[in-house]
Amino acid sequence: MARRKVSKLESAFIGLAIVVAGVGWIVSKILDTVGPVVPVVVIALVIVGAVWFKYSEKQKQLENQRRRIEYLRAKYGDEAAVDCIMRRILWKGETAQQLIDSLGNPLSVDIKMMATRKREVWKYQQIGRGRYALRITLDNDVVIEIDHKTS
Repeated sequence: MARRKVSKLESAFIGLAIVVAGVGWIVSKILDTVGPVVPVVVIALVIVGAVWFKYSEKQKQLENQRRRIEYLRAKYGDEAAVDCIMRRILWKGETAQQLIDSLGNPLSVDIKMMATRKREVWKYQQIGRGRYALRITLDNDVVIEIDHKTS
């Protein structure tokens, strides 16, 4: 009689079944040794710990956001500008520093020095070699044009 070759899916299923059976055997031995109360308490503690950790991380994020808003309010004194910076909304007339506070430093900058002004093109969101989805043109550190390519 010829032996049939076991496929990768079948061998993975067999391996999974062995692991599940092994875990089931270990759990049954633990329950036989210490009873059902200890594992239930351990599982409950792990769940409570995970929930507490997630809650504390969220609180840290909210506190960091509150501090950032207060910092921006003190820096600019303009509630509308702070709101736009926090929501990453760009506008013509935005200063270079406000742009950095909103989007961070650009990935690339092209600079042209003209007779009466400095023109820069700040590039964000690289989509390929030398290609960027967002280009912001500044004259003397003030936004004059926003070019956002959507794919």
